[in-house]
Amino acid sequence: MEETIRSRISGERRAVLSSLWTFVLFNMLFRDIHEFARPGAIEEFMSMSVEEGILLASGVSLTVFISLIVLSRALPYRAARWANFTVSIVALGAMSINAPNDLDDIWFLAVEAVGLLAIIWISWTWRPQDESAVATAAHGVTAR
Repeated sequence: MEETIRSRISGERRAVLSSLWTFVLFNMLFRDIHEFARPGAIEEFMSMSVEEGILLASGVSLTVFISLIVLSRALPYRAARWANFTVSIVALGAMSINAPNDLDDIWFLAVEAVGLLAIIWISWTWRPQDESAVATAAHGVTAR
């Protein structure tokens, strides 16, 4: 029987979610790095005055996103499911607050949104049976 994308995701949700968080975060990082190539961006960045509270809030939110790379695999089923679902909704909402400045920002925003929507869908459709199927396979037991 040929394995479909849906069946692979169903059997490996934790790994797929962890990989999707890595994918989204790399796109966020490279969008920011890519921005430095825009003429005047470095000067604009250096002249900005950002309050310490805003820096702390953005640092905390990024740490939460980064931690989901590990937590997607480590948390118990219910906590992992809701953490992925909730944080991806919040991340998508936060991304929609700042309008993109140019075409490359639109590109990165779209790619990040697709990754977050995939996380939302995978975590929303995650069922306890998916966990038991993975545990059964890990112990070498096959269903007949």
